[in-house]
Amino acid sequence: MPEENTNTFPCFVVDTSFMAAYLLNGFYDDEFSGCISDIEYVLQNNGQLFVPQLFWYEIYNVILYKTRKGKDALSKADALDILYDLQKLPIVTEPQANGEIRARIFDLAEAYNLSFYDASYLELARRLGLELKTYDDELKKAW
Repeated sequence: MPEENTNTFPCFVVDTSFMAAYLLNGFYDDEFSGCISDIEYVLQNNGQLFVPQLFWYEIYNVILYKTRKGKDALSKADALDILYDLQKLPIVTEPQANGEIRARIFDLAEAYNLSFYDASYLELARRLGLELKTYDDELKKAW
């Protein structure tokens, strides 16, 4: 694990599992409530959340999927409210990964038996020297 972030304001790399738990809190019973205090800490202290471009496709897909879950489905209005709230968060999206970064992601995915998608969060956290916030067990082990 890289050295702790020494910025004067909180910054984390967040993956889709972490942000989905935060965004969907209150709609579903969830044991992942620790994300709320982490995000509130970032908001209260002028911090930032970092994500790869892939994040936006993943999180929108999660919310879309939740609108298709039968009797427990989110309404379209609730989904749109969640996505609106997401846009207000201090999220910094990393630019498209170049060939060197994609090669590092590939190596991490191979070394830790992760998907290329998950390894992109790991690579970003390591490159930026930031803590990775995730609820993915395999990604936690790799971190």
